[in-house]
Amino acid sequence: ISYSISYTMNGGSISGQKTSYTIETAAFTLPTPTRTGYTFTGWTGTGLSSATKSVSVATGSTGNRSYTANWSADNYSITYNLDGGSISGQPTSYNIETATFTLPTPSKSGYSFAGWTGTGLSAATKSVSVAKGSTGNKAYTANWSINQYTLTITGDDGVESITGTGKYN
Repeated sequence: ISYSISYTMNGGSISGQKTSYTIETAAFTLPTPTRTGYTFTGWTGTGLSSATKSVSVATGSTGNRSYTANWSADNYSITYNLDGGSISGQPTSYNIETATFTLPTPSKSGYSFAGWTGTGLSAATKSVSVAKGSTGNKAYTANWSINQYTLTITGDDGVESITGTGKYN
């Protein structure tokens, strides 16, 4: 008698899995599935009381079997190099299920924010979003341009005597 083995993958995939067996089939272990952005936490199903990572079917087993893959989302870090600036409300981690978010704009006295450089960016970019479904650790650096101010000095007699451009730090 041939017995069936069915799998519910919950978004994952496997290869080399048996879909049937008989009482004479040599003992085998279910393959470990994969899913981008997730860690496999185990199989649940026939004969299992909790999620189990390694499930074997012994020679002499009988009956149809059904197994479900269980997952936990992987967490990724986001690091920032603010180069003397400050920021608030910035996320420091996310996972594949996190809703799309945009990095906040940092500030630095005497400077204008010129944009972020870092993971996935080819040039300084002022508005950087991390899309839902993204994976991997990310690192960003704040880039700045120094503010320039025009300085006008007026003498005691009300006549301008010096005009120039200066830099303020």
